[in-house]
Amino acid sequence: MGDRQVPHGSGALSRGPRAGIVAGLVILAAAAAGPTLGGEQAVVREVVVRGYPGDPAAITDVIQTKAGRPFDPVRLNDDLVLLFKAGHLATTRVEPVPGGVRVVIEVAEALRVRNISLRGLPRDWVRQVKEAMVTRAGDPVSPAMLKAPEDQRYRGDKERIRAYCQEQGYRAVTVVSETTRVPGKAEVDVAFVVSLGPKYQVKYLRFEGNRSIPAWQLRRQMQTKLDTWLTSRRYQDAAFEEDIIRLQDYYRYKGFPNAKVSYRRRFLGPRGNRVELVIVVDEGQQFPVGAIELKGLKRWGADTLLAAIPLKTAEVFSDEKLVESRQIIERLYHENGYPYVAVVPTRQLSAAGDAFDVTLTIEEGELVRIATVRTRGHPRTRREVILRELELEPGMLYDVSKLERSQRALERLQFFDSVVIKLVPAEPPAPGERDLLVEVTEGRTGIFRFGAGISSDAGVVGTIELVQRNFDWRDTPTGWSDLWSGNAYVGAGQTLRVTLMPGTVYSNYAISYDNPYWRGGDGRTAGPPGAGPQSFGWSLYHRTRDQGEWTETRTGLRAYRGIRKYKGDPDTDVTFHVRLEGVAVSSDEDDDDDNPATPKKVADDVDDAEGTHPVFGAGVTVRRDRTDRPTFPTQGYEWEMGSELVIPHGVTLGGGGTKFWTLGRRPKGYERVISLRGRIDYELGSFPIYERLYAGGGNLRGFAYRGAGPHDEDASIGGQYRALASAEYRYPLSPPNFYGVFFVDAGTVTSNFSLFGSPRLAIGAGIRLLVPQLSQVPIAVDVAAPVIKQSDDETEFLYFSLSLNR
Repeated sequence: MGDRQVPHGSGALSRGPRAGIVAGLVILAAAAAGPTLGGEQAVVREVVVRGYPGDPAAITDVIQTKAGRPFDPVRLNDDLVLLFKAGHLATTRVEPVPGGVRVVIEVAEALRVRNISLRGLPRDWVRQVKEAMVTRAGDPVSPAMLKAPEDQRYRGDKERIRAYCQEQGYRAVTVVSETTRVPGKAEVDVAFVVSLGPKYQVKYLRFEGNRSIPAWQLRRQMQTKLDTWLTSRRYQDAAFEEDIIRLQDYYRYKGFPNAKVSYRRRFLGPRGNRVELVIVVDEGQQFPVGAIELKGLKRWGADTLLAAIPLKTAEVFSDEKLVESRQIIERLYHENGYPYVAVVPTRQLSAAGDAFDVTLTIEEGELVRIATVRTRGHPRTRREVILRELELEPGMLYDVSKLERSQRALERLQFFDSVVIKLVPAEPPAPGERDLLVEVTEGRTGIFRFGAGISSDAGVVGTIELVQRNFDWRDTPTGWSDLWSGNAYVGAGQTLRVTLMPGTVYSNYAISYDNPYWRGGDGRTAGPPGAGPQSFGWSLYHRTRDQGEWTETRTGLRAYRGIRKYKGDPDTDVTFHVRLEGVAVSSDEDDDDDNPATPKKVADDVDDAEGTHPVFGAGVTVRRDRTDRPTFPTQGYEWEMGSELVIPHGVTLGGGGTKFWTLGRRPKGYERVISLRGRIDYELGSFPIYERLYAGGGNLRGFAYRGAGPHDEDASIGGQYRALASAEYRYPLSPPNFYGVFFVDAGTVTSNFSLFGSPRLAIGAGIRLLVPQLSQVPIAVDVAAPVIKQSDDETEFLYFSLSLNR
């Protein structure tokens, strides 16, 4: 009977292919040599532990070989593995005894890893590399491993380190290990020494043979990117090989079924790390669409569906058109009561081999109506608050477009952390009927803020604000516990806001109330043509602003009444408002005529407006919002236009909008978005300085607050015509709440209508940070440089707007 010892290789026995092979050989050898008595399997009569200083039971309790059991060499080998994992290095010896065998386990002191270090790596890589490694401090180590060649030690971890470094662009990285015995202890220190070598980057990338698809479109399909002096992009062999496969698949998707993609690659430069890539495309033959067959039709005729899909007989075939055709047909059914439709597309070359014949097999499924609407997960919010946002009602045919718009409407309320709308079996079950389940998770809608804020426009302000965005004045508390737990005055979807905001430049004290469904909350109240649910709200305010040469104090009441979902459009509102204000204007100089520092024009305007003046305004605004989300929208548009009669000064006209586009396809929160914004305002009549139009600060970055527009001796006097435009590119930094932006702002303010006379233009960059616990409005910090300005304009390099609340 020979000794058996735990096999060794790359550390613990269970790691690495080498250890598995050795263990298998031991098992086979032991099985072949297993002792027998008279042709029968021997019985273990005794298990003896030697060399272990502690209680032998600590060893025998771990193993499966026990006295009285039949001897099994495979089980004994497994016991060695169990002991090694428990930190014991052991060998076994099997001795014959009367009536069976004695198993002797010799336990030696096991070495353990004391410390693992990584040398030659950037400091910020070390944590991630160690997380990827298998070897850990405290792991047992076979003494025989210390005698193994260096290239056989820790091979798995070396490969993991190499893979990580190659992902960072270091193609020629090398890794060696150093294992050092700790004097006087059964421990070793393990060091991995990394030599990164040069960083590989693509300096030249071009395509050959791509006659049908432009190079820029092919580059968008690739992970490998060209490095420029503004970037630090890395080259990886594995990623580039995947790109070649991806490009070939893309060509086939675009209608080139026989396309082949290959490449030529060279490593240039003194260190051989400048990569030159030439991607060679053999587009191959394209095929037309042959016969198109639609199977399983019941709801529509073939002509209706054939007219809706992009696949047309005799036109060029592509998988892209085939997939799009399937999606269009499924969408058409989903919008007309068939939620369970399935469309299976197939294609094959015609018998002549000169065209692709297409078959679209349609399983229409069941025509479904909504039996009832169930809601779940809103203990504080009234059920009607959810129901009034839904376009699907009992008795209606299922329509996925209405379901999607309903979900978007509920999400834009910002009452719920999550919203899920789905079909569930009807209760009681009925053929052709399903219940609509709206499942929500209520979020935080009540906020008490106490803190400070700062912005370029308003200076430093203190803030005490109470906001309840899901207010209900009828929900009175039954006790103090309701108030403290947030279960009072909540649930009707109204908004109450109380603001106390003293500041160095701007102060605001206000209370406002908004009820978006004041009347007709069910959306079905009879009214005049085009009428929908009616909204109502009011605000009382007292605001003071230091305008530089003069101070404006405005105290007033504003009330509005609106029509929601105008003419059945859930995204369009019409609002009528009135405002009654008292505006007090006071000069910052005791005697303008005696103070030459005050510009004469401003002195005249302030003299004309000094004192307290009543202002009455009545107007109408039409607004449409079809963006996909209220904060950081990625697609859609919004616009508004309106007019106000301001007594005794004249009439204002204005309108503007914003359009959003998503670049490429990215996960939610990681989108790259381009937006274009524009607005024009015009005043007809004679308006005093406190009612005029201004630009600068937040609406025209790169210029000081009210710094762009008509001036007289460096003092802003405002105008009666304003045009603003902006283009912005937003990209993720740490989504979903932290983004960067690049922008171009342009605008003008003139005394009379001038389209875009006296233009201003600025370019800049900034960040957007949303802290939901503090505000629904992102913190904005922008830096901008004016490119075009007028001689009297006041510029501003840094624009910021942030609030610090507790």
